[in-house]
Amino acid sequence: MQTMTFYMPTKIIIGAGVINQVGAEVKKLGKKALIVTYPDIRRVGILDKVLANLNANDVEAVVFDKVESNPRSATIDEGATIARGERIDLIIGLGGGSVMDSAKAIAAAYNETVSVWDYIEGKAKIKEPVPPIIQVPTMSGTGSEIAYGAVITNWKTHVKRSLHNLTSYAKVAIIDPEIMLTVPMNQTKAGALDSFAHMVEPYITDPTPQPLTDGIRETIMKVVVQNLPKVITKPDDVEARGQLAWASTMATAAFGRLGGGGGEGTCHGIEHALSGYYDVTHGAGLAALLPAWMRFHLPYRKGRLDLLAKNVFGKKDGILATEEWLQSVGMRLRLRDLGCELDHAREIAELAVKSAGSLASASVPIDAVAIKKIYCESF
Repeated sequence: MQTMTFYMPTKIIIGAGVINQVGAEVKKLGKKALIVTYPDIRRVGILDKVLANLNANDVEAVVFDKVESNPRSATIDEGATIARGERIDLIIGLGGGSVMDSAKAIAAAYNETVSVWDYIEGKAKIKEPVPPIIQVPTMSGTGSEIAYGAVITNWKTHVKRSLHNLTSYAKVAIIDPEIMLTVPMNQTKAGALDSFAHMVEPYITDPTPQPLTDGIRETIMKVVVQNLPKVITKPDDVEARGQLAWASTMATAAFGRLGGGGGEGTCHGIEHALSGYYDVTHGAGLAALLPAWMRFHLPYRKGRLDLLAKNVFGKKDGILATEEWLQSVGMRLRLRDLGCELDHAREIAELAVKSAGSLASASVPIDAVAIKKIYCESF
């Protein structure tokens, strides 16, 4: 039996209306918060609601609303400079995965003046203690509220890499499906695809599958497959959005490896090169790549693909079942739909290898030649 350590230190508060508990939770950790968020967050009313709740709990707030999709290291450095200057006590990530990753990275960079990219490259060591973090996801998909990794892009080199540090775990994750009703449908779909990919990638690539791990992953995937169509049909279905939120959180948590199963997220590794170069929406990039990525694994993991078909979709062909589901929810995308260019296939493949060194050491290794083929088939 494989030895493993299960570590998930974040307090999770999930349910309709729990956004109103932000102030009470923040008050336990400090008196002055930096809210890390998007430029347009005020438009949907969520930021004002959070600010009012903080004010009612005597918590001062500074807003940093410059986070973009696929957040840049320069943006993180600017946020960290503001956080230091304001002498904040804690950081609130209010938004999707890019915002929550930015909150973690700003916290990591808080105590020193070097660029966050120096931490990513190992040129500098994170100085502790870092400011505590509270994550408030406004959409489901990345599950970043429960993870300790932060994916950041160096826009000068287009390299997209992760900063991993245990201090980046949130103290509290406040997950309210009611505030997710404001998410545009294209982002809702992309988020669901990210959740699905978080589970299907290690499920297929797992070299030593275990029954408990398989069961957890299959259940999470089925929750996504069954509830995304409900949300598409009825966008204000809070129950279905709550199910997607649970799936998102659990798909990224250490929970997804209970039972001793393994596997890798190599499709994610390839997609990071896409979004780091073209700035495409992460979930959309995954949707475009996933069928070709599966076909690459067919000679090595046919049994796993057959199990996916049977246990998740109730069908016989895992790749075809996935493609049919993608088509049914309007996510059978091609890279050309996302603004990618065919003549950059080799460049993207080499960038993927540079950005995600784990691709070569995966249980089914993927080199630049294979990535180029996957890219071209996805075009």
